[in-house]
Amino acid sequence: MILKRQKTKSSRHLKVIEVIRKAISKILLRNDLPLSPNFQFPLSVINIEMSSDLRISYVYITTHEKIENDEILRRLETCKKYIANKMSLLVELKFTPRIIFRNDTEIESHEIISKLLNSNKVLEDINK
Repeated sequence: MILKRQKTKSSRHLKVIEVIRKAISKILLRNDLPLSPNFQFPLSVINIEMSSDLRISYVYITTHEKIENDEILRRLETCKKYIANKMSLLVELKFTPRIIFRNDTEIESHEIISKLLNSNKVLEDINK
């Protein structure tokens, strides 16, 4: 069996991710996006993944509003250039990475695990 070598992220890679996360979080916390129905609550940046060449950033977001996930992404796609321009003012990089927004699904998986752990079957097994 041939094992593939795991590529570890360099410290520069991790620093760029953190700087971009802070910049996008700042922009989204201001909640002054050029949208016709603006968000009631600011969006939260949960995680950012970068491509190996630091040209593409995948931004995982969530909100506390009762809006469908597709609606959030559609609204963010309309003001992606605005966010990229504001980010380029906050971050000094040779290339401003292209932003791709995605919904964070970790919260949903945590809720499913919590429901499973609180189920009657698990509670009965613990009491045995």
